[in-house]
Amino acid sequence: MSDNTDSMKSKGTTEFEQFCTTTSAHGLHYLATSSRTTKFTWLIIIILAFVFGIFHLYFLVSEYLKYDYHESILVNSVETPVFPDVTICDSTGISDSSLER
Repeated sequence: MSDNTDSMKSKGTTEFEQFCTTTSAHGLHYLATSSRTTKFTWLIIIILAFVFGIFHLYFLVSEYLKYDYHESILVNSVETPVFPDVTICDSTGISDSSLER
């Protein structure tokens, strides 16, 4: 049982390291390739960045939802619609053979 748990842990660790080294997210490669102190520092920086991002998103959405909106619809109906006196015709015309069918 212990060997299975260790192999799963090492597999997860290698997948995490592979993800950290191949991702384009800034700073994650330090979590896989640096010393323990640097890993801890970058982990704190990344966590703080996510917390700040979530806080900022919450603040922006709450400010957006704070404003009231007013919607007014004005409908003007006309008794009889006015159509333009323009006719668009095909430039090729109609042949006599198509009319005889």
